[in-house]
Amino acid sequence: MAVSTTSATTSSITESTFTQMSTMDIVYVTVTTVSSSLSVIGCIVIIGAHVAYRMLRTTGRAMLVQLSIADMLTALGNILGVLWDSAMLNRSKVYCSIQSAWTIFSSNASFFWTVAIALTLCWAIISNRPTTADRYWAIFMIVCWGVPALVTVIALSCDVLGYDPNLHQASWCWIDPEADNSLFWTFFTGKAWELSACLLTVVLYSAIKISLFRHRAKNKAIASNRKSRRDVIHEANVKLTFVPLVFIMLRIWGTVRFLIGFIDHQYASSSEAFWVVPLQPWAL
Repeated sequence: MAVSTTSATTSSITESTFTQMSTMDIVYVTVTTVSSSLSVIGCIVIIGAHVAYRMLRTTGRAMLVQLSIADMLTALGNILGVLWDSAMLNRSKVYCSIQSAWTIFSSNASFFWTVAIALTLCWAIISNRPTTADRYWAIFMIVCWGVPALVTVIALSCDVLGYDPNLHQASWCWIDPEADNSLFWTFFTGKAWELSACLLTVVLYSAIKISLFRHRAKNKAIASNRKSRRDVIHEANVKLTFVPLVFIMLRIWGTVRFLIGFIDHQYASSSEAFWVVPLQPWAL
């Protein structure tokens, strides 16, 4: 009888949750859950391949594994955010702070590892020193995990984590808008690192493309037996174009919503800003 009562209560809560959710809320929850789940699966595949195949364990691929771990934590944090918005948790303040700290740490770690990989690749190609990552591995580990951890601890200790209850659409835990200097905290815990990562990624991969272009130009007059090498360089050059483009396109929607809220909070809090909601969950 107790089991039956518990089951009925859970079913009632679930039905109530979906009844209260708007269409845009359902879209947000669905897209967030699907995209985050796919991200977790992809990260597990990368990490699993690195563990299973010893021959693939280069320092460069180890950096990619660190980035995958950070991205997987971010995706799991987004799924936790969906659970927080459910009726079962009733938007718990404690849970919100934990979820916010989780995603602040993982997102910033992802930004740092993205820049670290770009910096290592840029230096290796321009200086023709492929062992750069080996020499500075310890520094990368300390900075890329240590700085995000420090930022998270500071935000937690200052009790500024929370959410905006005035938003009439799907939202997430981050910085309490009622906290002192809330704008500073939004930049300190995320946006400053995100925008810096976008800028540095574009600059570094542009430098790589320029270096490859110059290298290819110098070898135009080489005999036909080196043609395959030039083709490989050209192919790598084309692929590198998409790295900063994909990074920015996946990250830009959360920034768009942030800027809308900063410029016109009333509009961002209204249902009129619905158009950015389905796009934001892809910013993983």
